[in-house]
Amino acid sequence: MMEDEIKVHIERTTLEDSRGSIAKVLESLNWKKVIRPNSKVVIKPNGCHVRYLPGLVTTPKLLGELVGILKTRAGEVVVVESDLQRFSADQVFDGVGYREVVEAAGGRCSNLTEEKQIPSDIPGGQFWKNRPMPESLVDNDVFISMPVMKTHKLWLVTLGVKNQFGNVPEADRVKYQKHLPKVVGDFNAHNPADLVIVDGIVGMEGDGPIAGIPKRMDLVVGGNNLVATDSVLCRIMGFDPLESGLIRNVHERGMGPVEPDRISVSGAGIADVRSPYKGPPRDFISRSERWVRKHPSLANFIYRSWFFKIAKRSAWALRGLYGYKSEYHRQVAETGLWNGYDWENLMEVYTPIA
Repeated sequence: MMEDEIKVHIERTTLEDSRGSIAKVLESLNWKKVIRPNSKVVIKPNGCHVRYLPGLVTTPKLLGELVGILKTRAGEVVVVESDLQRFSADQVFDGVGYREVVEAAGGRCSNLTEEKQIPSDIPGGQFWKNRPMPESLVDNDVFISMPVMKTHKLWLVTLGVKNQFGNVPEADRVKYQKHLPKVVGDFNAHNPADLVIVDGIVGMEGDGPIAGIPKRMDLVVGGNNLVATDSVLCRIMGFDPLESGLIRNVHERGMGPVEPDRISVSGAGIADVRSPYKGPPRDFISRSERWVRKHPSLANFIYRSWFFKIAKRSAWALRGLYGYKSEYHRQVAETGLWNGYDWENLMEVYTPIA
């Protein structure tokens, strides 16, 4: 194989066998040539909530296993997240269980919003030519993205490319949704992922990235190019990668291929693991959310103020009138993947940033 070959490896697994599967994926990507001894590695999981549900956020067990493997070679492993609209990154680290597993494996967690911000140029920037970047995104030897296989109500999918949005160190970053392809494109240009390790044990379909339906996939997928990896994930999920404006933007900016003949896929074949996802809903509430996100000031008020809880309860009450809510509950219960979790109150959580 050529050293510059763009590779994606698909590994069938279960949560119980995931450590060995992560190791196989890393070996397929020649990870020891990427991660030098005593290097500093930064990992960005998908930490979009303060509680753990399978398919909602990157599985803590997988994150801890990855940190543990990397620590056999790297000098420092740092897991990062920025403050969310209604939660601090530290609430995510503690609430989901990241801090416990990361520290037990020899790594540490860092809140990008609270880090020193370093003025940085962005190669080919579309939204920013330069801007302050968190120290961990400037001072690292290797950057790894660790997304989950999910749909997104506004952007079709939220995978590795979209995972960079969580690196924007501003809790009110909802104001950038209107320009998201350029925004995440700029962060990918500044901080391209050296490796991608995808949590595909349980994904999420439908009204992701929060209120979707869990979907068992039993996969760990890895790649050495973010765009190529996202394109393979899209095809597994039954989507054309160029349907996503986020992936299309970075592809057109030359950050990676989406064409199958330019990507070397090993392990299981795409066709063998393909399991079409339900796409984002198109009901009145979903259309309203898309409209709101185009108006930054209104979006900030709705999503970041006391009004959020009222808006969410009203939206679910309205969805209850035309059967969406009951059908959603039926589909989630049918999967059995959230049995034992307080998932019916998922959308009621409102914890302001301290």
